[in-house]
Amino acid sequence: MRRTAWVLLAIMLLAGLAPPNVSAQAQWSSEAAGDITSIAVSTDGSRVAMGSHGSIAVVFDREGGSLYEMSAGNVINTVDLLEDGSLLVASDDRHLYAYGSEGQLLWDSDLKRQVKSVSASSDGKMVAIVLQRAKEVIRVDAATGESVSSFPVDSILKTAQVSANGSWIAAVGADQFIYLLDQDGELRSRFGANGQVQSLAVTDEGKVAVGTNARQVELFDESGARVQSLSTRDHVSSVAFSKDGQLLGVADLSGTFYLFDASSSMLWESKGGQIGRAVAFSPDGTILYAGQADGSILPFDVGSVIADAKSQAQARTAYWAAGALAAGVLLAAALIYMKKRNKFGLFKDIWRSKWVYVGLLPSFGLLFTFMYFPAFSGLFHSLYEWQPGGTTTFIGLDNFERMLHDPYVSKGLGNLVILIITGLLKALVPPLIVAELIYHLRSKKLQYGFRTAFTASMVIPAVAGLLIWQNFYDPNMGLFNHFLQLIGLGSWTHGWLGDPDTALWALIFIGFPFVGILQLLVLYAGLLAIPNELTEAARMDGAGLPRIIRSIHLPLLAGQFKFLIIMGLIGIIQDFNGILIVTGGGPMDSTYVPALQMYYAATKFNDLGYASALGVSMFAVILVITIVSMRFIKSSEE
Repeated sequence: MRRTAWVLLAIMLLAGLAPPNVSAQAQWSSEAAGDITSIAVSTDGSRVAMGSHGSIAVVFDREGGSLYEMSAGNVINTVDLLEDGSLLVASDDRHLYAYGSEGQLLWDSDLKRQVKSVSASSDGKMVAIVLQRAKEVIRVDAATGESVSSFPVDSILKTAQVSANGSWIAAVGADQFIYLLDQDGELRSRFGANGQVQSLAVTDEGKVAVGTNARQVELFDESGARVQSLSTRDHVSSVAFSKDGQLLGVADLSGTFYLFDASSSMLWESKGGQIGRAVAFSPDGTILYAGQADGSILPFDVGSVIADAKSQAQARTAYWAAGALAAGVLLAAALIYMKKRNKFGLFKDIWRSKWVYVGLLPSFGLLFTFMYFPAFSGLFHSLYEWQPGGTTTFIGLDNFERMLHDPYVSKGLGNLVILIITGLLKALVPPLIVAELIYHLRSKKLQYGFRTAFTASMVIPAVAGLLIWQNFYDPNMGLFNHFLQLIGLGSWTHGWLGDPDTALWALIFIGFPFVGILQLLVLYAGLLAIPNELTEAARMDGAGLPRIIRSIHLPLLAGQFKFLIIMGLIGIIQDFNGILIVTGGGPMDSTYVPALQMYYAATKFNDLGYASALGVSMFAVILVITIVSMRFIKSSEE
């Protein structure tokens, strides 16, 4: 009954952690727009404007219907909407435009230089622009487009953003520093990001979000102190705060859009079909408008995500409270049980040996941190689409189902079977022969000398040994091909590691004559442990050496064989170092193994959930093989 309760609690916890799915409404687009450069949303949410590389700006209503379009003489860099419905447009044609709520041109200001950005407060009282190669933020009059004042900085500026209330201006310099100015143009802070700045946004409180090409969004407070760094899948192309500053939307070049809350926790992500270019929130923060490289806008309804995040936070609190209560009840029950059975003496014994336990505590702490925690983390994340620092999406057994259809895993399993068979033969037969030869030497000095000679090879690093063998197989200067030419068999020379038909067998042959030091010492120690009386009795009965080995040595070495088989299987299934160094899994996929696919999934493709599933599967196979081996291979003591 208690086990059922714990299982149900765990299922509820996993269900609470699983993020919700969000789908976009029908996308909005304009055929002639092209690559989107920016998106702006009006204060009441009734209008959404977009600028594009196609020199077109489009204003949509809240349903996605086009209200009007305007065209410029060059790329439109940014657009912004004021609360009266006016549209501001900055273009590389060196003009700054203003259009009324009906699409009529209000004014057209020729600024003689490319207008790199325009950003305004909601009421239009603060309109800031950045011109090409200018070292100042220029404030213009929203009614006329005339310059009112300028705020100089120490670097050529790339873009600037104004907070919704007009209290803050955040500008990015060519020196990759961010300049945070107040409404009077006074510099309040200057700070740098870890990467080339691609976009930025600022809240009414002066909090700044900076998107970089280092696949990060960095958050700063008004003093310029870094508060948090958020990871994305690719270079960040756009960031935007909700009106209240409690939500952060992000787009990156992989076409992925993200939603973060005020605590910088990722609430949701979704991948569009195109490169992500721009993001903006509706006034109430329930819709995230996501612009793409094909000129389309995806309006994501994220209101359900926010509501679910709040309910999940409450649920997690309830789960932890229930868990703490259950733990308290179990502890109380255990204490009552111990009191009835007079088991409290156990605590006295522990207290007497307290310094022993204190001394063991660091070892257990390190063991848990670096061995058990990663193992349980891999088991947990095998059920998730996992990107460290990014989203963690529950997908159940999808990673394991994916393995069934992965051609590299299928090919790797076939190769692994061959490697297991040959590996076990190499691990048992040659070391046994050498151990028997050394054991039957009459001279103790010779036994010692040969043991030392074989074990001396342990000082050679394994990587160095692999590289030496790789050179042996070199088709141009390798030892094997030179030897074949020397004995007149030049026609047999071969690119041993470059041919899919021979690459795997060339790997198997590495290490010839296959006398593993551990295996040799284990078997030799086993032979020394066999009582001489048994051997002498067999000889008196007329048994020869082959019969002694078959009838006495092999049965009494069963325990050593069990140990070496289990260790060999674990090593073969888990090992991919030699393959990675010598062939990298090639040519084609001829030397692939599941462990190598796990390594590539984690390191090359950043698919750590799938890598965890592969690791868990290999663990399950090793566990089953180990249990079977221990069940059917009996030592002499058993």
